[in-house]
Amino acid sequence: MSAVGLIINERSSRAHSILGDLLHVARQFPNVRPAVLNGVEGLDRALADMNKARVDTVIMAGGDGTIQAAFTDAINMHRFEHTPRYVAVPCGMTNVIAADCGLKGSPVDALDQFLWRRKKGEVTKVRRSLMGLQIGERNAPVYGFFLGAGAFTSAVKYSRDEVQSMGAKRSMAMAITIGGAILRAAFGDKPSAPPLIAELRSADFESAGPQPMTMALMTTLRRLVLGVNPFWGEGPGDLAVTTLGFPAQKLLGAAPSVLRGKREPWFEKAGYRSWRTDRLEAEFEGTVVFDGEFFDVRRGECVSVGTTHDAEFLN
Repeated sequence: MSAVGLIINERSSRAHSILGDLLHVARQFPNVRPAVLNGVEGLDRALADMNKARVDTVIMAGGDGTIQAAFTDAINMHRFEHTPRYVAVPCGMTNVIAADCGLKGSPVDALDQFLWRRKKGEVTKVRRSLMGLQIGERNAPVYGFFLGAGAFTSAVKYSRDEVQSMGAKRSMAMAITIGGAILRAAFGDKPSAPPLIAELRSADFESAGPQPMTMALMTTLRRLVLGVNPFWGEGPGDLAVTTLGFPAQKLLGAAPSVLRGKREPWFEKAGYRSWRTDRLEAEFEGTVVFDGEFFDVRRGECVSVGTTHDAEFLN
């Protein structure tokens, strides 16, 4: 049977405590080639070795940041002669990707059951478009699945300092982060300045120049976590985009529908916009959160997001 690569990020919040169990499962299957990494250090060598071993499946035991790093290296460095299929095992602080198209339940049991099902040919395939994020011309594209800016960035920082330190981890932490960003805009102190001023341009959205926004969210995933999925726009593209204007109007009444991705007839007029596209360009200054990782955008830099690559997941 063809070889399987297993990447374990030992620094992921859950992987460290179950590292021995994950390796024990891997040893039960001679065709599995594990690589234990300290963060993403050594990821390039691990993927290159997997290509030499002709693996056709890469299992990633980590969080959203680990998965983002693996896709980014594989694509930018043309790491594989034959594109492998991927498996997301939820072992990080945030596991939004795995919640949509990865393994479910205990990582150890899920890995064991997947490898047995793969041996018997009983796996399912899920295809998702990757978001390629390009910031100016100074960096290579980064590939992932969920991006937020504006008040969402502040909510993630708050979550890292407060929510997750109190024990709310993984899916619950991410649901609290997204929901909290919207609810704090409704109930919290109203900022005097907008968290984000950005111009967004795409073929499926008519630009009105730079606009003050409470937040902007983008994803190519079909569902997020715990029923929170603030995207209701339609269109042919795989990239779902939602923006909330500033100041946020009627947010107390809008929040339940926004969080569930349910359109209300008055949304557009009140500054709640959602649509789908395949490519988007933006101009703004600030920090975005992409699969849990922070990226700074300097004044004058153009930000582009496109869906030029697909990923096939197995579960």
